[in-house]
Amino acid sequence: MKLHCQAALTLKQRQQVKRLHEEEKVGIRQLAQRFGVNPTTIQRWIKRESPLDRSTSPLTNRSVITAKYRSAVVQYRKEHPTQGPIRIAQELKPTFPWAHRGTVLKILQEESLTRPPKRERKPREGIPVGRHRIQMDIRQLPAVEGGKGFEYKISAIHLRTRLKYSEIHSDRKSSTVAGVLKRALDLLPPFSSSGQTMPSSSQ
Repeated sequence: MKLHCQAALTLKQRQQVKRLHEEEKVGIRQLAQRFGVNPTTIQRWIKRESPLDRSTSPLTNRSVITAKYRSAVVQYRKEHPTQGPIRIAQELKPTFPWAHRGTVLKILQEESLTRPPKRERKPREGIPVGRHRIQMDIRQLPAVEGGKGFEYKISAIHLRTRLKYSEIHSDRKSSTVAGVLKRALDLLPPFSSSGQTMPSSSQ
């Protein structure tokens, strides 16, 4: 039997300690003095049933990966592609108490699942009429000399060509703005046109 490299007592001495204490009722301190060891060492060996050293290996071997455990890790990762080893191990512990981030990571590496799947980029779709969008702008202006209140400059701007059509009105009601837009559409590039139209005179 190979003893621990720092063992204070040999196998035979351990047996003697236990026999002297149980059969001859020799005290712990007396035994410690007799064998030249600490009293705690005597206490340890008189309580143990076997004089052999206990194994220093871990009680559970976390490096063991069963087929069911591997399958569970792979399945969970595929269902939750953004979850990492720590979260996966926590979720699997109720079924696999030995689940550990280290073994989960090892499985993911072996299965090439360490990175979330890349999202496919959707091809850019052209805007069939968006190139001829028109923006409406209303600016409040002081009334002309002698007038009271305000006037409103209502403009329609063709965003692609930057052509602008403007009218000045005494109000900014919806009907007024709609009328300006209707007249602007007759002069600015139409939505269906892809070419550039020469600018018309603005009012």
